[in-house]
Amino acid sequence: QIVTNFHVIANEPAPKVIFPDGSFVTVVSMVGDSMSDLAVLYIEEEYPDLVFKLPDKIHLREDEPVLATGYPMGTQLNGKATTLKGSFIDYRKSKHDKVGYIQTSISLVEGMSGGPLTDQCGELVGMNTMGLAGLSLFISAGDVKASIPYLYDWEVAKIAVDPSESPE
Repeated sequence: QIVTNFHVIANEPAPKVIFPDGSFVTVVSMVGDSMSDLAVLYIEEEYPDLVFKLPDKIHLREDEPVLATGYPMGTQLNGKATTLKGSFIDYRKSKHDKVGYIQTSISLVEGMSGGPLTDQCGELVGMNTMGLAGLSLFISAGDVKASIPYLYDWEVAKIAVDPSESPE
């Protein structure tokens, strides 16, 4: 299972998970929720060395160092993942959103969505979600974990593949 942002897979009926070495695997099924901007991609292979533990709750102190990792410009820019350093500012929650956010001094770049936000010890504290004019928000890892059982597949684009038919 791979947790990412819903907007990363929206309108993508056959997403692939691409690894740093250029190899990829095809997603076999997906669930998500556009309102919480969360999605889970299911693959057949297992990669235990690439797994972050989703905590029930996180505790960050003001100005605590945090790191956001992702791929600026997504697959349009080849190379290693980029890690941006910053510090925790505050927790944010809107009455209109299902999830809470972590605000940091990091300036996220388009394409980094769905990547991890970790504390200085490498523990997962959030998911890269959005950045606008220097304001970057990350879905709290505790809210990610709590939301997963409530994700569904009716908003997820699907295609039926029949190997006996032409790919066109």
